[in-house]
Amino acid sequence: MIVVAVLTVACGAASHGGPLAAGSPASNASVAPAADFADLRSRPLHLPAAGANQTCPTTPSHDLAPVVNGGKGKGPGFGFGPGPAYLSGIVQIYPGGFDNEVWLIEPKYAGPVLIRGHQINGAQFVAFSEPITFPIGGFSSAGSPPPGTPVVSVTIGGSPIPFFQELDLPAMTPTDAKGFWRMFFARTHIESPGCYAFQLDGVDFSLVTVFQVPDAARPGA
Repeated sequence: MIVVAVLTVACGAASHGGPLAAGSPASNASVAPAADFADLRSRPLHLPAAGANQTCPTTPSHDLAPVVNGGKGKGPGFGFGPGPAYLSGIVQIYPGGFDNEVWLIEPKYAGPVLIRGHQINGAQFVAFSEPITFPIGGFSSAGSPPPGTPVVSVTIGGSPIPFFQELDLPAMTPTDAKGFWRMFFARTHIESPGCYAFQLDGVDFSLVTVFQVPDAARPGA
């Protein structure tokens, strides 16, 4: 059974450095090639384990220099994980409400990326909204609509926004400018504090980014 909750929230924000930037690096596993999102969804989640009393093995950030097509011509100068796809744009995720993330993809990888997430020291899931497009900001086209029913609805700017249990970032198309990074803007919702992980699956890679959601209130704007 799917439970849909309605939450009224304020936007989260953060800058480079901070709680996400400590700990061990993410892993990049060797996987069988995939042709499309259906193949990517067939891959199981391979997330690290973190017991109730264990330290969350968070993924460190490192410097990037993404050059995007449009806007100011560049994206955030940092990312989490080994690539070719990275979590960026934020360094702290809070429970409740939503947080804004940027997902960066290197030019050398032209395929789709499936993003899923789950708590690794508990039973909570991660929910994602579909990416938002800003034509003048250098962001890529909106994501592919995820399958199934939303798992949560979050009220943003007075309107209910559906969140799903996966984020689908589409492959490059003939209209995309070659040689530039792809940059997607999307939101996540996590209900409870704990240790969480994103798994990013591409046609020829699978990698994990681990982060700590604190038992703390979101700072005021």
